[in-house]
Amino acid sequence: MTQDGSGDPVDAAASDGEPLPPIIEPAARSRQLRWVVADAILPGVGHLAAGRRRLALIFGLPTLAAVLALLALVVSTSLPRLAAEAVNALGVILVIQAIVLVWRLLAVGAGLVAVGWRRPGARHGVAVAVLLLAVVIPQGYLGYVTNVAREEVDRVFVIDTGGAWRPSASPEPPATPQPTLAPEATASPTPEPTATPAVPRVNILLIGIDSGVGRRTANTDTMIVASLDPVTETVSMISIPRDMVNVPLPDGTVYRPKLNGLDSYARHHPSKFPGSDGTGHDVLMAAIGTMLNLQIDYYASVSLGSFVQVVDILGGVDVSVSKSLCDPGYTEYGFNNGFSIKAGLRHLNGLQALAYARIRKAPGESDFTRAARQQEVVSGLRDAVVKRGFLSDPVKLLKALGRAMATNVPREILPELADVMARVDRSHTYRAVIMSPLVQPAFDARGSIQIPDIAGIRKLAATLFPETGALPLAAFAAPPPATSGSGSGTGSCGPAPTSAPPPTPVPSASPEPSPSPDPTPELTPPP
Repeated sequence: MTQDGSGDPVDAAASDGEPLPPIIEPAARSRQLRWVVADAILPGVGHLAAGRRRLALIFGLPTLAAVLALLALVVSTSLPRLAAEAVNALGVILVIQAIVLVWRLLAVGAGLVAVGWRRPGARHGVAVAVLLLAVVIPQGYLGYVTNVAREEVDRVFVIDTGGAWRPSASPEPPATPQPTLAPEATASPTPEPTATPAVPRVNILLIGIDSGVGRRTANTDTMIVASLDPVTETVSMISIPRDMVNVPLPDGTVYRPKLNGLDSYARHHPSKFPGSDGTGHDVLMAAIGTMLNLQIDYYASVSLGSFVQVVDILGGVDVSVSKSLCDPGYTEYGFNNGFSIKAGLRHLNGLQALAYARIRKAPGESDFTRAARQQEVVSGLRDAVVKRGFLSDPVKLLKALGRAMATNVPREILPELADVMARVDRSHTYRAVIMSPLVQPAFDARGSIQIPDIAGIRKLAATLFPETGALPLAAFAAPPPATSGSGSGTGSCGPAPTSAPPPTPVPSASPEPSPSPDPTPELTPPP
C-alpha cells in the first residue's frame, strides 16, 4: 500500500510492477460509504475522517464558514425576526440552496472517485444511487417550499400605493350628484390625522371580508384597528361597528350609508374619490382614521372562508370564552343546527373559531359583544402563529395564506414588526369596542343603523392610542385567559344559557334591534 501525491492510500503494484485494480474488503467498502454519507450531510467531514486532508480543506472550510454564519444569525436573532428577514430574501435563498446542492454533490462525487468507485458493482451502485437521491430529494423539496413561499408572499404583500386615501388637491367635479356622500353641515373641519412624532405607532386596519354563500357583495363586516407601540411593546385594538353611519371623510364630506359598504362602494366608484388607488381599502382606512383622529397607513384583509383553512393548518386556536353561548340561528359554514360553546379555555378548529367570531343572536349578544370575541380570536391566531408557525404543513399553510390574506405592509418593516410582536402577549394587549353611548341605535331607510358620537369616539381613541411610550388606560387591558375547560366545548344549541356581562371593559351596550338586509350603498339615498 502506497500513497499518491495527495496523501490518499492507493493499492501498490504486483510483482511485475504494474498496478492492479484496487481490492477492497467489504468492511472497508462499508466504511468508505459512511465517509461519503458524511460528506453528503456536511461536505468535508467525510474527507477529513478518511484522511484526505486536501479535499477536507477544499470542501470543509466553506462549509464551516457557512455553518458558523448561520449559527451566529440564529443566536443573535429571534426566530420571528429571522423568518421575516427570510421573507425579504426568498430569491437569494433559492440561489443559495442551488449552490449548496451542487456543493454537496461535488463533495460526494469527490469521495466516490477517491475510493475508486468510478464503476461500482451492482450492489454498491444501488447504494450510490440511493445516496445521491437522499441528497437531491430533500434539497429539491426545500427549494420547492422556498419557491412556493416566494410566490405566495408576492400574492399576500401587494404593492403599497401610498397608504390611506388623501383627496387630490384639485379633484374634478362629479358628473352626476353623489347620493351617498354629503358635505358636513354643522361640524367644524375634520382635523387631519397625524402620526405620533419621534417613534410612531404602527397602525393597521384589520378587515374581515364576508363574501359567503347568499351574499351579493363582499362587505367588510369585521373592522379592527390594531396599533403597535414599539416602545412599550403593547398592542391596542378597537373594533368598529359595521352598521355605523355618517362617518366623516378627509375631504370634509360624510359617508351616509353603513360603513361596512364603503370599501366596496369606493372600489366600484373610484371617480367619486379622486386620488384613490381603486382598491377601496385606502378609502376605508381614511374614513376610520379620520373618525379616530389616527393615521392609518396599512391594512390586512382576510377572507372569512379562507380563514377557516389557515386556522386548521395551524392546528387550531386557543380562545378564552367568558360565558356560554348558544345561537340557534347560526346555520353557516358547516353548521346546520345552530352553534353553542361553553365558557372556559377552548381549543377551536377553523369552523368553530369562525362561528365563535360570527354569532350574534345568542341571548344577550349583539354586534358589540361579537366584536370583542373577534378580538379574542385575533389574539388566539397570533399565539398559534408564534407557537406553531409553519411546522405542521408549510406548503399548505403558505398557499392558504396566499388565498386568505392581502396586505400593503411594506416588507422592509416586517423584521422589526415580527421582533416586537413576538414579545407581545395577552398581558400587553388592550381592547375596546365602539358601543353605547358612543353610538346610538336607530332604524330608517338604511335599515338598522348605529349613529356615532364622533367627538366621544375620538376621546376614546386618544386614551386607547396614547403617544408612544405611554400605556393605555388599565381599564382596557385584555382579561387574563380562562384556566378551566378542555376541548372545544362546542356543539348544536340546547337550552339557552344564562347571560353574563361581556368581557370588554367598556360601558355596557344596549340591545341592538334585529337588522334587516343591508341595502347596497350606491342605491341608498341620504336620510
